[in-house]
Amino acid sequence: MMVRTLSKSFRSLKPHSPNTNLNSKIPKSLSSNRQLSPPPPPSSLSSSSSNSSTKRPWSVYLILSTNIPIKTYVGVTTNVSRRLKQHNGELRGGAKASRAGRPWVCACIIRGFKDKSEGICLT
Repeated sequence: MMVRTLSKSFRSLKPHSPNTNLNSKIPKSLSSNRQLSPPPPPSSLSSSSSNSSTKRPWSVYLILSTNIPIKTYVGVTTNVSRRLKQHNGELRGGAKASRAGRPWVCACIIRGFKDKSEGICLT
């Protein structure tokens, strides 16, 4: 199984450490050769905002700016639609690094991570 970080394939606006050891950051659940199960259906997820981070699976997302030059941003969240609205300035809380690229569109979502740290190891 070939594992490659998204930040090596797509330029990111977020600073990252070039000296990280990818193999030490891959969760055991992803490093085996077994088939990964799909994420739970949306109907099984809690709609309560207070428990959303514990019940909802974490997702890694890639967004693209719609202005030239095209920029990319990779992030991790439990609610991609809310996070995209934050990046676009519709809601408070967007990353400062993504302000210059507004408006953003979602290019890719990888769902089903059990916690934030499992998703971050792929960014």
